[in-house]
Amino acid sequence: MQDWQPTPTQKVQYETEGYFIEHNVISEDLAAQLRGVIRNVLMLPNAGEFADYDPMDPMNDSPEGRIARFRKLANFCVESPLIWHNIHTGPTVLNIARYFLGDDIIVKFNSCFLKPAHTGAATPWHQDNGLWRDGDTESFNIWIPLEPATRENGCMQFIPGSHKTEIVEHVLYSDSIHGEIPRKVVPEMIEKHGVHHIELDTGDAVIWHSNMWHYSPPNPSEKSRIAIAGVLTNPEIVKTSKRLFPNAKWAMKEGEVCTQFPPEPIPKWIKTNAPFKPFPPAKD
Repeated sequence: MQDWQPTPTQKVQYETEGYFIEHNVISEDLAAQLRGVIRNVLMLPNAGEFADYDPMDPMNDSPEGRIARFRKLANFCVESPLIWHNIHTGPTVLNIARYFLGDDIIVKFNSCFLKPAHTGAATPWHQDNGLWRDGDTESFNIWIPLEPATRENGCMQFIPGSHKTEIVEHVLYSDSIHGEIPRKVVPEMIEKHGVHHIELDTGDAVIWHSNMWHYSPPNPSEKSRIAIAGVLTNPEIVKTSKRLFPNAKWAMKEGEVCTQFPPEPIPKWIKTNAPFKPFPPAKD
């Protein structure tokens, strides 16, 4: 595999703002194939085996209704060879990940994020570390849209420089879809640092630090937004982690791509799995 190095601009942006963008990570033709894989799963009667329901569920059992129903396919990528081999163990993603992680790489999380036209709901302000609560601050986070991500269809928003903050204790509101940063502190951070709208073309990728404060708004537009994401780490980080996620799989060992499918799980000896404590309720 070829070595990848960030451009000077990317390196400075990652250090100062907490993220950078890499263009043309996958082709439009491959993105179209992967969209088809995901949409076919959404139309299956048992799609809920993988999917998280969208709070704006249209309650329609037609094929179109099923496509509009879900916000995420969690841990689905390890069930799809086309996604796994072209994204999480694809050459471009692993080349970039090696710069951050070295020659032994573990996929900690894999997801397909869905923001359907008209019904795609907001994802609240959060830090990935605030959700994981495993102490891992040096993982490699990548998100690749399979169709354009724009302001109109709910692209992600980052608060630049927020990766330099501590991990904020996340809380649950009555309408939370998962733990989130207390809402009263977000406006102050935005006032101080501003917001960047992460608009991406099909096949681009955004890489960000796991302490980054980020959010995505609802999608009221006519255009859907589907993306594939991965969180990659390495054995040294895993050994110091407070817990290991049970779906973690090998992507690379000693610089060699792990081609086994289904992907090889992480051995039990690395870390025992500890349960999460519930997020505390919001006080405001």
